Amino acid sequence: MPRSRLDRELGKLRRDLEAMGELVQKVLRDAILALKNRDMELSSKIIKVDEEETNVLYRDIEERCIHTIALHQPVAGDLRFISTTMNVASNLERIGDYSKDIAMIIPFIVNEKPENEEKILEEMAEIAERMTKDAIDAFINKDKDKVNEVNINENKVDALYGSIFPKLKEMVKVNCDKMPMALNLLLIAKYLERIADHSVNIANRTMYAIKGNDMYL
Repeated sequence: MPRSRLDRELGKLRRDLEAMGELVQKVLRDAILALKNRDMELSSKIIKVDEEETNVLYRDIEERCIHTIALHQPVAGDLRFISTTMNVASNLERIGDYSKDIAMIIPFIVNEKPENEEKILEEMAEIAERMTKDAIDAFINKDKDKVNEVNINENKVDALYGSIFPKLKEMVKVNCDKMPMALNLLLIAKYLERIADHSVNIANRTMYAIKGNDMYL
């Protein structure tokens, strides 16, 4: 196949992934905003509309990657880019899923008074959102500095995640009626931690695409 046709396919893949990244960032931002404001309408939109759009984009990218490999039989850097695109899309899809999971908890806490422990979640959410953006930017722009930032911020999220459990445990110890709320907050913390993990996956896979070194897989 002519090189120009392969280049067009690779360019289309990059644009599609960038569009998926923008959508996933929006879903995550909205989920965090809905959580902060106890916004039932916004959480419902995330569950019914945005998350499905993410899944459609993921399937389209996956099919295009498979088609491009079958049709053009790319090698070396081109093949790494395509395989990385599939991997990044898969991780973005999971970030979208966890964002939906956060939105699905909101109906269970909508009438609950905000707890002090939610400040930890807000900090986790802010960092996880930044990690997602940096990971996407790293892939689109082949930015090694963004990869490093993602990995540094992972440690911050892990530390915050480790700090919230004892605080929730103490909250329940003081008032056992707060057990359902504590469990929901712990779930949200877990989802944010997993979002951060998937951002790290994207960043490390980006380094593999750039350098071709298996140590990043």
